[in-house]
Amino acid sequence: MQMNQIRYFLALCEERNFTRAAKRCGVSQPSLTNAIKRLEQTLGGPLFHRDRRSIELTELGRVVKPYLRQLNQSAYEAKRKAAKVLSASSITHQARAMEAFMRAHHVIAVVAVLVVGLGAKQFLFPPTQADAGVNAVPSASMSVLQMHRDIDTKSLSVQKMNDKTFIFTDEE
Repeated sequence: MQMNQIRYFLALCEERNFTRAAKRCGVSQPSLTNAIKRLEQTLGGPLFHRDRRSIELTELGRVVKPYLRQLNQSAYEAKRKAAKVLSASSITHQARAMEAFMRAHHVIAVVAVLVVGLGAKQFLFPPTQADAGVNAVPSASMSVLQMHRDIDTKSLSVQKMNDKTFIFTDEE
Protein backbone atom coordinates (compact mmCIF):
# COMPACT_ATOMS: atom_id res chain seq x y z
CA MET A 1 0.00 0.00 0.00
CA GLN A 2 1.38 3.40 -0.97
CA MET A 3 0.52 6.84 0.40
CA ASN A 4 -0.53 8.11 -3.02
CA GLN A 5 -3.05 5.26 -3.27
CA ILE A 6 -4.53 6.31 0.05
CA ARG A 7 -4.73 9.97 -1.05
CA TYR A 8 -6.39 8.96 -4.30
CA PHE A 9 -8.88 6.73 -2.46
CA LEU A 10 -9.85 9.56 -0.10
CA ALA A 11 -10.18 12.05 -2.97
CA LEU A 12 -12.35 9.60 -4.89
CA CYS A 13 -14.54 9.07 -1.81
CA GLU A 14 -15.20 12.83 -1.67
CA GLU A 15 -15.42 13.59 -5.40
CA ARG A 16 -17.28 10.41 -6.43
CA ASN A 17 -15.81 10.90 -9.89
CA PHE A 18 -12.50 9.57 -11.25
CA THR A 19 -11.81 12.60 -13.46
CA ARG A 20 -12.44 15.17 -10.72
CA ALA A 21 -10.49 13.11 -8.14
CA ALA A 22 -7.54 12.84 -10.54
CA LYS A 23 -7.61 16.58 -11.20
CA ARG A 24 -7.74 17.27 -7.45
CA CYS A 25 -4.72 15.01 -6.88
CA GLY A 26 -2.81 16.48 -9.82
CA VAL A 27 -2.53 13.22 -11.77
CA SER A 28 -4.05 11.81 -14.91
CA GLN A 29 -7.29 9.86 -14.66
CA PRO A 30 -5.62 6.58 -15.82
CA SER A 31 -2.94 6.96 -13.14
CA LEU A 32 -5.58 7.39 -10.45
CA THR A 33 -7.59 4.44 -11.79
CA ASN A 34 -4.51 2.18 -11.83
CA ALA A 35 -3.55 3.21 -8.30
CA ILE A 36 -7.07 2.42 -7.03
CA LYS A 37 -6.95 -0.99 -8.78
CA ARG A 38 -3.60 -1.76 -7.09
CA LEU A 39 -5.04 -0.71 -3.72
CA GLU A 40 -8.04 -2.99 -4.29
CA GLN A 41 -5.67 -5.87 -5.12
CA THR A 42 -3.69 -5.18 -1.94
CA LEU A 43 -6.84 -5.11 0.20
CA GLY A 44 -8.37 -8.13 -1.54
CA GLY A 45 -11.55 -6.74 -3.04
CA PRO A 46 -13.32 -3.84 -4.74
CA LEU A 47 -13.58 -0.57 -2.84
CA PHE A 48 -16.12 1.08 -5.15
CA HIS A 49 -19.24 0.11 -7.09
CA ARG A 50 -18.76 1.75 -10.46
CA ASP A 51 -21.39 2.56 -13.03
CA ARG A 52 -21.66 5.21 -15.73
CA ARG A 53 -23.33 7.78 -13.50
CA SER A 54 -21.98 7.26 -10.00
CA ILE A 55 -19.37 5.72 -7.79
CA GLU A 56 -20.36 4.32 -4.40
CA LEU A 57 -18.25 2.73 -1.68
CA THR A 58 -18.56 -1.03 -1.24
CA GLU A 59 -18.82 -2.59 2.21
CA LEU A 60 -15.02 -3.11 2.12
CA GLY A 61 -14.55 0.55 1.14
CA ARG A 62 -16.71 1.74 4.06
CA VAL A 63 -14.81 -0.49 6.51
CA VAL A 64 -11.29 0.60 5.47
CA LYS A 65 -12.07 4.30 4.88
CA PRO A 66 -11.57 5.46 8.52
CA TYR A 67 -8.30 3.56 8.77
CA LEU A 68 -7.00 4.98 5.50
CA ARG A 69 -8.08 8.48 6.58
CA GLN A 70 -6.19 7.99 9.86
CA LEU A 71 -3.08 6.80 7.97
CA ASN A 72 -3.24 9.85 5.71
CA GLN A 73 -3.62 12.18 8.70
CA SER A 74 -0.75 10.49 10.54
CA ALA A 75 1.51 10.84 7.49
CA TYR A 76 0.58 14.53 7.24
CA GLU A 77 1.35 15.09 10.94
CA ALA A 78 4.67 13.24 10.64
CA LYS A 79 5.71 15.49 7.72
CA ARG A 80 4.63 18.60 9.62
CA LYS A 81 6.54 17.61 12.77
CA ALA A 82 9.63 16.69 10.75
CA ALA A 83 9.58 20.07 9.00
CA LYS A 84 9.24 21.81 12.37
CA VAL A 85 12.19 19.90 13.85
CA LEU A 86 14.34 20.51 10.79
CA SER A 87 13.40 24.19 10.76
CA ALA A 88 14.28 24.53 14.47
CA SER A 89 17.64 22.79 14.02
CA SER A 90 18.35 24.96 10.98
CA ILE A 91 17.56 28.10 12.97
CA THR A 92 19.82 26.90 15.81
CA HIS A 93 22.63 26.18 13.33
CA GLN A 94 22.17 29.57 11.67
CA ALA A 95 22.18 31.31 15.08
CA ARG A 96 25.45 29.59 16.02
CA ALA A 97 26.97 30.48 12.66
CA MET A 98 25.90 34.09 13.03
CA GLU A 99 27.27 34.20 16.58
CA ALA A 100 30.65 32.90 15.39
CA PHE A 101 30.58 35.37 12.50
CA MET A 102 29.85 38.26 14.86
CA ARG A 103 32.55 37.09 17.28
CA ALA A 104 35.12 37.01 14.46
CA HIS A 105 34.12 40.49 13.33
CA HIS A 106 34.29 41.74 16.93
CA VAL A 107 37.89 40.53 17.20
CA ILE A 108 38.77 42.21 13.92
CA ALA A 109 37.14 45.45 15.09
CA VAL A 110 39.03 45.40 18.40
CA VAL A 111 42.34 44.81 16.65
CA ALA A 112 41.60 47.60 14.18
CA VAL A 113 40.78 50.01 17.02
CA LEU A 114 43.98 49.07 18.82
CA VAL A 115 46.11 49.49 15.71
CA VAL A 116 44.49 52.79 14.77
CA GLY A 117 44.50 53.95 18.41
CA LEU A 118 48.18 53.21 18.93
CA GLY A 119 49.03 54.90 15.67
CA ALA A 120 46.96 57.96 16.63
CA LYS A 121 48.59 58.09 20.06
CA GLN A 122 52.04 58.15 18.50
CA PHE A 123 50.88 60.81 16.01
CA LEU A 124 49.12 63.04 18.57
CA PHE A 125 51.57 62.52 21.42
CA PRO A 126 54.99 61.87 19.93
CA PRO A 127 57.59 60.71 22.49
CA THR A 128 59.81 63.48 23.83
CA GLN A 129 63.51 63.29 24.56
CA ALA A 130 62.68 63.01 28.29
CA ASP A 131 60.42 59.98 27.69
CA ALA A 132 62.92 58.18 25.51
CA GLY A 133 64.97 56.54 28.26
CA VAL A 134 62.67 56.69 31.28
CA ASN A 135 59.41 55.16 30.15
CA ALA A 136 60.50 53.21 27.11
CA VAL A 137 57.79 50.80 25.98
CA PRO A 138 58.31 48.45 23.09
CA SER A 139 56.29 49.43 20.04
CA ALA A 140 52.91 47.73 19.90
CA SER A 141 52.09 48.65 16.35
CA MET A 142 51.68 45.97 13.73
CA SER A 143 50.51 46.32 10.20
CA VAL A 144 47.12 44.84 9.41
CA LEU A 145 48.68 43.26 6.34
CA GLN A 146 51.23 41.49 8.58
CA MET A 147 48.44 40.25 10.86
CA HIS A 148 46.61 38.91 7.80
CA ARG A 149 49.75 37.05 6.69
CA ASP A 150 50.22 35.58 10.18
CA ILE A 151 46.75 34.01 10.28
CA ASP A 152 46.86 30.30 9.54
CA THR A 153 44.05 30.14 6.99
CA LYS A 154 44.25 26.36 6.75
CA SER A 155 42.93 26.07 10.31
CA LEU A 156 39.82 28.11 9.52
CA SER A 157 36.64 26.53 8.24
CA VAL A 158 34.53 28.25 5.62
CA GLN A 159 30.75 27.93 5.39
CA LYS A 160 28.26 29.39 2.95
CA MET A 161 24.90 30.52 4.25
CA ASN A 162 22.40 32.54 2.22
CA ASP A 163 25.02 33.35 -0.44
CA LYS A 164 27.41 34.83 2.14
CA THR A 165 30.70 33.29 3.13
CA PHE A 166 31.56 32.97 6.81
CA ILE A 167 34.95 31.99 8.21
CA PHE A 168 35.04 30.26 11.57
CA THR A 169 37.81 29.34 13.93
CA ASP A 170 37.78 26.09 15.86
CA GLU A 171 36.90 27.97 19.06
CA GLU A 172 33.42 27.67 20.56
